[in-house]
Amino acid sequence: MAAQSALAQAAMEIVHSAADALGNSATAMEQYALGLGYTYSDLAGAWTWFQRELSRQTPQGNLPNVQNPLATTPPFHAVLAWYWWKKDPETAPINTCFDGLVNLHRYWYEQRDPEELGLPTIHFAEESLIPEFLKNVYHSMPFKVQDPAFLGLLCRANECLIELGEALGKDLTELLQWQELTVFGLNEDLWDAQLGVYRMMDLDSGKPLRAQWLSNYIPLWAGVPDQEQAEKMCRSLVKGFFRENYWVLPTQIPTESTSETEANEVISPLLNRLIYAGLLRYGFNENANYLNKKALQMVGSYGFYPNYKALMHPYDNIGIGKGNAAVTAAIVLDMANGVLEKKSFEQIW
Repeated sequence: MAAQSALAQAAMEIVHSAADALGNSATAMEQYALGLGYTYSDLAGAWTWFQRELSRQTPQGNLPNVQNPLATTPPFHAVLAWYWWKKDPETAPINTCFDGLVNLHRYWYEQRDPEELGLPTIHFAEESLIPEFLKNVYHSMPFKVQDPAFLGLLCRANECLIELGEALGKDLTELLQWQELTVFGLNEDLWDAQLGVYRMMDLDSGKPLRAQWLSNYIPLWAGVPDQEQAEKMCRSLVKGFFRENYWVLPTQIPTESTSETEANEVISPLLNRLIYAGLLRYGFNENANYLNKKALQMVGSYGFYPNYKALMHPYDNIGIGKGNAAVTAAIVLDMANGVLEKKSFEQIW
């Protein structure tokens, strides 16, 4: 516990020292991760950034991606608003941002789901939770993909927005319809019963993407699968991604033809945090606690880096990128504090 406390303190110092990181982060999902850490370090500053972000909303309802203005920022904002509201419900300005958040979601359902299947498509890598990997798959853009990771994020954001709306006494009919439709669509069209996981679907080719990414398990976090499906997903996850020689879970299942240095042997702290929350949600506490413990040990052993090489190494630093990364410090701060979602998920059981 002393080591974890010291790690959390180091994480807090890094997040504090990166006060402008939310406005200058490289990707949308880094903004989400930083928002988790700001829950514990600067909640007032986080809300200021949040309201400034919503002011960029277009008449269509979307938020253009800063790195690629043709792309739209993924809809993680309702999840952060819910998180910060849970942390301090008395001061959270949810009433002033609720309508804007609904419009963010309405954009995806009205502009990116022309067949009204409840499965909005992503067209650019920046709209994904794993942009660097989709850039390797699609060398030209736009494309048209139904992505279970993006849709899992959307479902979790819908859930959070529904709970915020309940607290405000809002009409939830539209949100409930969106949520029901997306959960149904994921289970009807993207569930692979043989593999025990959801699969990306390329609508231009009409074929699923073959790569088995860790991000395909994100629907666990959003409560999309039923219990039987979730148990299949957990078995699939353990069989494919839990390895004795890995600290935590790599972004993609390794194959015999790949080497340690290739992209699929990379660890994403954010994806591991989301999978951790998903395992907690379905009561897979042993696996969840193992993941949390090993992730914190990994960062404690090597320092705060944006990503890590998957294979353990007794001598070499496995960190990838520049050290003292505020994004990873924010994730560690969240995990070390037990993640606010844990209490809500435990209530399910």
